[in-house]
Amino acid sequence: MTKPLQIKPYLAGRTFSVGDVPLLTVSAHLPVWEGDHGRRFNRYYRAYGRAFTHYCETELFPLAQESYCQALESAGAIPDWHAELQTNITCHEGTLVSLYTDSVESGGRQRIVLRRGDTWDMESDSPLRLVDFFPPHTLVRKRILSVVRAQIEREERIGLYRYLPDWSGRIRRSFNPQNFYISDEGLIFF
Repeated sequence: MTKPLQIKPYLAGRTFSVGDVPLLTVSAHLPVWEGDHGRRFNRYYRAYGRAFTHYCETELFPLAQESYCQALESAGAIPDWHAELQTNITCHEGTLVSLYTDSVESGGRQRIVLRRGDTWDMESDSPLRLVDFFPPHTLVRKRILSVVRAQIEREERIGLYRYLPDWSGRIRRSFNPQNFYISDEGLIFF
């Protein structure tokens, strides 16, 4: 019997080249729901895969070409560029599915990892909102930002981390209540 939720290759090592020289290798492993009620879920992740591929082709590949030309001019090593989407299922209980997808880019000397979290109710084939996990009329944003502020203040006080002076405004501006997932540790947000 096939599991209704699986991670499958969307792209398995597509390579962008100049002539015979491979410059950028791209792969993506995305979730596929094989049970009932997964049409919207599957359409969302196929679109995610297409957008990632387009980004790699139009944004990353030109950067890889530029670094390749610079390497030829300076007789340096040809940089090895990679981009991949890695999906991890963090919760799959009944009709609740929660996961995160890391977009990992490496090229030259830099490595960038961006994480996107999603939580779905597969019965309705709809993404869940952060407020769906709190009692009605809860000021979710205010409550979460209060917890984050307390954690940052505690970390700075004990010398664990140093944050930029304007960290309070930064967390308020960058908090996205739609970017979260559920794990064994609880609610994970960014």
